[in-house]
Amino acid sequence: MAKIKKVKLQQLRRQYELLQMEDGDSVAEYMTKILALSNQMRSCGKVLKEKSLVEKVLRTLTCKYDHIVVAIEESKNLEELKIEELQASLESHELRLKERNPEKIGD
Repeated sequence: MAKIKKVKLQQLRRQYELLQMEDGDSVAEYMTKILALSNQMRSCGKVLKEKSLVEKVLRTLTCKYDHIVVAIEESKNLEELKIEELQASLESHELRLKERNPEKIGD
């Protein structure tokens, strides 16, 4: 059983490392993917710190979020930033982008 868990964890870790936000993903969809993978990894015994999840999200967003990523990194303490706070900030920015470019809703 332990060997199966180890193999499963390796597979999940690889998926997690390779995961990037796709152009068509909304912030909510991307966060769901990351949190689902991290929960599966936790169920296999892997301890993931909140800070590493936050950094993973910031590192793997599409380029249209670059300026908000810089603003978050500059203005927030990443050691204390909760994943929920990050998601809320990104979703409000996403909403603003959609309001300004209604024809590009899927981007």
